Amino acid sequence: MKVESLTPVPLRIRAKERLKGGTFGYSHYQTVLVRAVVDGVEGWGEAMTRFDPKATALMVRYLAKGLRGGEFDDADSAWERSWRELRVRGHTRGTDVEALSGIEIALYDCMGKLLKKPLGRLVAKDTAAEVPAFAGSLFESRGPIGAQVELAKGRGLMGAKVKVGFGAEADARLLREVRSRWPDGMLVADANGAYDGTGAVRACRRFAGLDLAWFEEPVLSDDLAGYSSLRGSKVKIGAGESWFAGDFGFPIDEGLVDVLEPSVSRCGGFRTVVRAARRAALRGIGFSPMTGMNSAVSLAASIHAASVVGSMGVEFNPFANPLQTDLAAGLAEPKGGSIRVPRGDGLGLEVDPRFLKAHSA
Repeated sequence: MKVESLTPVPLRIRAKERLKGGTFGYSHYQTVLVRAVVDGVEGWGEAMTRFDPKATALMVRYLAKGLRGGEFDDADSAWERSWRELRVRGHTRGTDVEALSGIEIALYDCMGKLLKKPLGRLVAKDTAAEVPAFAGSLFESRGPIGAQVELAKGRGLMGAKVKVGFGAEADARLLREVRSRWPDGMLVADANGAYDGTGAVRACRRFAGLDLAWFEEPVLSDDLAGYSSLRGSKVKIGAGESWFAGDFGFPIDEGLVDVLEPSVSRCGGFRTVVRAARRAALRGIGFSPMTGMNSAVSLAASIHAASVVGSMGVEFNPFANPLQTDLAAGLAEPKGGSIRVPRGDGLGLEVDPRFLKAHSA
């Protein structure tokens, strides 16, 4: 496969809602898409962007210089070239790897279209036709929590993730309200690293009777001692959305988490997620790919990954995120707690150029 071009497309849209988590707030929906052309075929990827789309786009352009015009056996061999260059310079985390993630997904999308296969079938013979899906995320700052629960139910989802991190008592009160309104729903609490180890232990005690599916990122992503202190908790622990390609081995092998939650547009790309999830499965660790405020591209890639490995649930945003709802066609609506895997080749999406033009940063 010959890589003819790799072009970043930064996008930024002001959020109309007030979205505040325990350690951050969202003022904009933003990301960097990557458009690839391989052997005359167009493909799309996504590089997660949490700071400035221009910075991520610059890194995509830098990595593209080393790949453009090159002949590769597949997307993995192109990824390995860029990964080696990043490793030599000690750049194996952060914006650099997020940029590489977007490139890799775009190359995989091209591969799928060239081989006329859905993304999952490029790495597995058998894939699921649909995967479980839950709502992500409920924010108390958005407005009445009951209305958010009803919206998520009405969208055909099996449960919801709730943003916490405001203190054990306040978090427990919010989670109790959601549980009372959705007694049989899957319930995930996500603190985004708001607690230290001691506070996380206290929060787990307060959450013990709420039948949580898991407690996501109770401590910061690199606080491995904090995760170790939570082993044996009555509440399952999840993490991984802020881990990169070289970060997964130790916490998986040491059993520091019960649920692995990698982000396909951050950690290194589609194949990195599949490999990490398969490694986790061998040790009895569950898998739930994180999508958060990302676009339909990340969501589609995450659904394909879940169709390969099996998942406790894919995070689906039922609220007004234009990057998910308006960017591309090809995603099905959830139904009965599941969502259908896109049926087209590659990601199975058709990106709308008018949307890109309207919202380019």
